Amino acid sequence: MKFATPVFFVLLVLIVASPSHAQTDLGTSAFTRWDFGSEATARLTLHGNIMRDQAGPRPPEFPEMAANNTAVKLDAGAYLSVSDPGPKSDFDFQNGDAITLEAWVNPSNIRDGQPQYIMGKGRTGSPKFARDNQNWAFRIMGKEGEARVNFLFATKLTGTGQHWHRWTSKAGFPVSTGWHHIAVTYEFGKPETIRGWVNGQPTDGAWDMGGATKETPVVDDDEVRIGERFSGMLDAVAIHRTVLDDKILAARFNRVGKERVVRLAPEVMPDVGEIPEGQVLFQISENMPAGNRWLYESESWPSETTRWWGDSFLLSRIPVRYDDWGIRSSWNAPMLLRIAGDVELPTGKHRFLMRDRSLGRLWIDGQVVARTKTVRSRSGNLEPIVPVPDPLVSNARLLPFPQQEAFTEFEIKSDSSDDTKRVRVVLELLVGGNGDRTESGEVCVAMQPSSEGPLYVLKPDASSPLEFTDAVVEPKLRQFEATLVAFENVTRREAAQSQEAFWEERHQVAKKAVQEKLSQRESAEGHPVDQFVADKIARALDQAAQNDEATTEHFHRDVLPILSEQCFRCHGEKAQGGLRLNSREHALSMGDSEMAAVVPGDPDASEMMVRIHSGDMPPTETGLSDEEIATLEKWIEGGAIWPHPPIPSEAIADAPVSDDAAFLRRVYLDTVGTVPTEAEAREFLDCDDPGKRADLIDQLLHDQRYADNWVSLWLDLLAENPTLLNQSLNSTGPFRWFLYESLRDGKPLDQMVTELILMRGSPGDGGSAGFGLAGENDSPMAAKGHIVASAFLGIELQCARCHDSPYHSTLQEDLYSLAAMLSRKQLTPPKTSRVPDAFFEGIGRESLIQVTLKPGQQVQPKWPFASFTGVEDGPHIDALVRNPKDSRERLAALVTSPQNHRFPQVVVNHLWNRVMGAGIVQPVNDWEGKTPSHPELLAWLANELVANNYDVRHVLKLIMTSETYQREAIGQNQLVSAEQRFFNAPDPRRLTAEQVVDSLFTATGSEMDTGELTFTHDGAEPMSRRLSLGFPDRAWMFAGLNNERDRPSLALPRAQPIADVLEAFGWTGTRQQPIVDRESEPNLLQPGILANGTLSMTLTRAAHQSELACLAMDAKSPETLLDSLFLRFFARYPDAQEKLDLLPVLASGFKEREMPADQVQPPPVDRPLPVSTWTNHLVPEANEIQNEWQRRIIRGPAPAPQLRPEWREVYEDVVWSLVNDRQFVWIP
Repeated sequence: MKFATPVFFVLLVLIVASPSHAQTDLGTSAFTRWDFGSEATARLTLHGNIMRDQAGPRPPEFPEMAANNTAVKLDAGAYLSVSDPGPKSDFDFQNGDAITLEAWVNPSNIRDGQPQYIMGKGRTGSPKFARDNQNWAFRIMGKEGEARVNFLFATKLTGTGQHWHRWTSKAGFPVSTGWHHIAVTYEFGKPETIRGWVNGQPTDGAWDMGGATKETPVVDDDEVRIGERFSGMLDAVAIHRTVLDDKILAARFNRVGKERVVRLAPEVMPDVGEIPEGQVLFQISENMPAGNRWLYESESWPSETTRWWGDSFLLSRIPVRYDDWGIRSSWNAPMLLRIAGDVELPTGKHRFLMRDRSLGRLWIDGQVVARTKTVRSRSGNLEPIVPVPDPLVSNARLLPFPQQEAFTEFEIKSDSSDDTKRVRVVLELLVGGNGDRTESGEVCVAMQPSSEGPLYVLKPDASSPLEFTDAVVEPKLRQFEATLVAFENVTRREAAQSQEAFWEERHQVAKKAVQEKLSQRESAEGHPVDQFVADKIARALDQAAQNDEATTEHFHRDVLPILSEQCFRCHGEKAQGGLRLNSREHALSMGDSEMAAVVPGDPDASEMMVRIHSGDMPPTETGLSDEEIATLEKWIEGGAIWPHPPIPSEAIADAPVSDDAAFLRRVYLDTVGTVPTEAEAREFLDCDDPGKRADLIDQLLHDQRYADNWVSLWLDLLAENPTLLNQSLNSTGPFRWFLYESLRDGKPLDQMVTELILMRGSPGDGGSAGFGLAGENDSPMAAKGHIVASAFLGIELQCARCHDSPYHSTLQEDLYSLAAMLSRKQLTPPKTSRVPDAFFEGIGRESLIQVTLKPGQQVQPKWPFASFTGVEDGPHIDALVRNPKDSRERLAALVTSPQNHRFPQVVVNHLWNRVMGAGIVQPVNDWEGKTPSHPELLAWLANELVANNYDVRHVLKLIMTSETYQREAIGQNQLVSAEQRFFNAPDPRRLTAEQVVDSLFTATGSEMDTGELTFTHDGAEPMSRRLSLGFPDRAWMFAGLNNERDRPSLALPRAQPIADVLEAFGWTGTRQQPIVDRESEPNLLQPGILANGTLSMTLTRAAHQSELACLAMDAKSPETLLDSLFLRFFARYPDAQEKLDLLPVLASGFKEREMPADQVQPPPVDRPLPVSTWTNHLVPEANEIQNEWQRRIIRGPAPAPQLRPEWREVYEDVVWSLVNDRQFVWIP
């Protein structure tokens, strides 16, 4: 069978033959061998772009080969496969089995850290097999510019990645140098027996992942694949069930002539095209062949991936990469970064500075004038502390760790008599690869004119020079960061447009589903929210009048407590035996016994009383007391009347509408999560437009700070739990960035939830794939199923992890059905997620805990919640997905389907609970058996969400523009039952922990300066191992800072004071489970941390160059200064009593508050400290560095020398008193 060349097939059968080599096996025979030559025995299936009949190793270079020997050529996305015949096949290897894997390989390229498969069994992603089921794999691995022999297999699955066992050879060969023979021999269970071969020479190696092991490898019936992710040509791929003799393997490679040598390509300044005048081009190209060298002669530059523009040769970081949906993904490293521009330079000799982190070269006018080298990768934790270098010239910005620099002199020669010359400047850098992160660090090119005096950042526009000092560069870097964020916004949103048509079609379907329901409310007068609230109050008054006071009091005082305490546990939320007893209607009905639980007037005929007398109910050791039984019998004899509860007058009386100042502070905190600035407060309070409240609500809901406030809700509900050090229980990736950017872009909620469930992008770089991680968890997708059901469906499945829910109708199988859908395959619950049989031994009665899922039973991926949500899985769901066969996407569609009435109701209930202080349904995560306090309002808000493209801001606007929301916060809705929850006023609410911190910074005009939240400041560990959460500027960006080793060197002293305040007010840095209600009870830590904590003491200081100091110096009078402070902290002006208390304090010495100019001495500047990071944290000096940071943080900033100390301290006391006033931490 002859194929044309090239061949493009997705699925094709390829017939390949036994050896076409002239050489023999020297007395051995491979049980399987693929020579890709004549047609004969073994059958392979082709996938992707594969070309046959390529020239393999042939004479004269390889004289023992056949002259017509052929090979196969594969692109990186192509592979060949063969099915495993079944159990105990020749492809299966257990402990004690020997194996030799060999092949002739001619790879075209390989990047450092990149594995390319020669052949391997398992790990195909098939839903028929467990994940990480690598039976064995023979690969090459890029390292230090070479291809090394690599062997990989997996043992029993763990939650920590320790089930992977990888060996890499020390010897290798350069790619693009023709054919090479490689092999590996091994006896499973004896790690010391492994040996590699490269071109007939043996090589040692190291177990560089998971370590050596004697454990049994994974064995299953997954298929064998050849050439997966391999780019180049393969020949004579063979598997032997024996360890071949050294003589045999040494004789495999016989090459005549000199060894092929690769040479670096000649250096030529790159042509990046036209660059607009005054601009600097930043260009990134992915997939460089190696991260530690420039191109070989046979290689070509990768194509451009992205570009953006700036105005100087200064870079703070590499931009975020987004996939084609606009979700964060990883850069394909190594990358080539070019910074280029046309610069007018004076002729003559100058010194040029380049700073970067890796291999780089600086081109000026066609010549390489400076170079930096590949830096040795730091590893372990005993690397030396890098001292802080001296400045190159006086006041120059110091070289930041771990950057490197080159400082060299170069002459600009003019072709004419001009004093200047316009030259092309290009900086080329390699970023990432070699296992390092794709981080550039701070990059710059600077020039010292005439090789003397100060340095200046190079830029095309010489009219506004940038002196290379901290005072000039740091503001420029902040400006660059803003520009880079804007570029990322455009990139992300443009990529997301690829999904607009799909979601527009879905939203049109959704609108049709709810349009008729919404049209029924259009004729209602007044604000719909206010009308729904008023309607319930009116109904409650009518119902309360139907029973006399004595009957009502007796039932709610004597009867209902017995039912709720003794019966509702099994017959309230959960209808055990098909019976509920939490309403009269339910109590009069018949359960599975087909006998009425309560027969009014006849206790003896009431099944409930029969069961109580027999001891069956309740299932406790003591049962009910005689007094309690008599009370229930008397109630039934009297007709089992179930009157509505009495209504306190304060529960239904409309609270007054808040004044402008209270509304202002409330709406800012509820939208953007911080108090307004002084300017924002003045603008609103001074405005007399009657529509200003609605205008402000609309403005704030579209403010970019809106995402900073609302992302915290989703981080809690979805249990985002990134760890800066090692994995811990249920640790996740930082999918916070996916959530934050979705909120910032106004992404429809159904789209956000769908993309979250699909787990796209990079788990370590902020993609929604980070949601799919659950460290040290024996069934990660079961954990995610629990979260999805709780957050979006109001179904609580925590108990179902190990058994059927005792107080809910959900089963363990329901949870694992979700987990199977997320896993895209059937699942068997692990033994560790099961109540042991011994638990049930010796129980004298039927246990409330049931385990209906049999041990070892496989659970199919199916939708278990049709009865809860109103949506069944079926053909109609196919129209809502791109791939109907993808069970994970089907789950996302079922959760967000317009037919799913539960999803939008749960979402709007989260919103209502957040801004009103109590939910329409309580608790917000567990709806089974719960009654909404305002079912019509809940349904209307949910329909509004669906009809408006699932835009949560639309629903928030509906709530916030109502009088119900704007009333004084004196409600008690959180404390009462749904029946008595009237929402005549919002409940009092304390600021969230994040709002406390963010408001402190806003009110004092301070900026967060915590440093980078990472323990890998040198980028030596990939994101998959140790994260960086960046440089936080809002409180939600924090995570747990604790290190289990309790070492000072692993502390983050600059960030700790903020974390201390957050934790005191209920935030937790480790979310091992979804958080629905944070701890909100007052505690001693809260006033203590505000009164004496490091953060509040620092922020309330009138420090040197701080905004508080400037405010004091610029104030025209004590009155205007006090006004400014109250507007900043409370969004209002001080009242008469507050003025009486505080004005005399500020007025005393106000006129003399400033020091004479000749007595003002700038405070001393602290010496810079070296960096303590993971790779040096066991060096003793690392502890000393962090302890010194701690001392400086506790000391605080230097006070402003322009203010007299005696007046400044009084002024600081006034600011401190406002922070510690109760009003500061409560929403009005």
